[in-house]
Amino acid sequence: MEELLRQLRAAAEPTRLRIIALCGHAELSVGDFVAILGQSQPRVSRHLKLLVDAGLLNRNKEGSRAYYRLVASDKNAELSQVLNDLMDESDPVLVLDLSRLGIIKSERARFADNYFDKFAGEQSQLGQISADEELINRLLLEYIQQENVGELLDVGTGNGRMLLLLGSSVENAIGIDNSREMLAIARTNLEQADLKNCQVRIGDMYRLPFSGNRFELITINSLLRYAEKPTDVLTEATRVLKPGGSIIIVDFSDHGLTELRDEYGHRWLGFSKDEMSEMLDVKTISIEDTNFFKGEALTVCVWKVQKVENSWG
Repeated sequence: MEELLRQLRAAAEPTRLRIIALCGHAELSVGDFVAILGQSQPRVSRHLKLLVDAGLLNRNKEGSRAYYRLVASDKNAELSQVLNDLMDESDPVLVLDLSRLGIIKSERARFADNYFDKFAGEQSQLGQISADEELINRLLLEYIQQENVGELLDVGTGNGRMLLLLGSSVENAIGIDNSREMLAIARTNLEQADLKNCQVRIGDMYRLPFSGNRFELITINSLLRYAEKPTDVLTEATRVLKPGGSIIIVDFSDHGLTELRDEYGHRWLGFSKDEMSEMLDVKTISIEDTNFFKGEALTVCVWKVQKVENSWG
């Protein structure tokens, strides 16, 4: 009971209720709150610390900036959501807050559009000579319908495409990427899709910021071809995967288009089935299914691998 009282005391203050309401709509930084609430940075930071300490908000560090969102996946998630749902959005103060939030979201969307234009060339060219993306998406959705996924991890989330595709089919999802610019794009895309159960964080694919045996499903989409050490990426993903859980890997099958190294920085010219088998630790994980989708010059392969039940690595 004492913990509940502490949480209620933390929330029972006008500014902190406004913060809870805003976090019900978006993941926001201290700077965002300062702009919306019209209060000083130290004062806003104190309010945020109280809410984080009470377990009502999550704080995710991203370089020199931190982002805050409602707790979504632990015992405090229900209370956070109830408090958010009780807010009357016709209240004049909240109407103004949400109007200012709309301006911030619009600015994010403009940044995302401008930044992603830099990568449009690669996406366009590879799309013309690769497999039909819709066929691959259909298979991924079939896979996830076969799984009981509480929490999904998308490694190398980029613009959040996997979260947008699969997020509504899982309880919670986290996307990891080492680019703050791409995370800004992903965050905007998730907000526009209203996928409040999905979040993105900065992180290293070689050292994932999670304890072992956490996720039921991990996706690694169009990432391994850029990795200096793809075996280490798979080993780290296996570490945070629950026994019995699955990793879905989407990448090119082996090909001879060496120009992709120079033009787009691909370190690997795809992966054969044998190469993928060699990169996986057969003591802890096995290939359950392999599907090939042929394009004009590139074949996309989807590998589904599973962590053995008696593995606790």
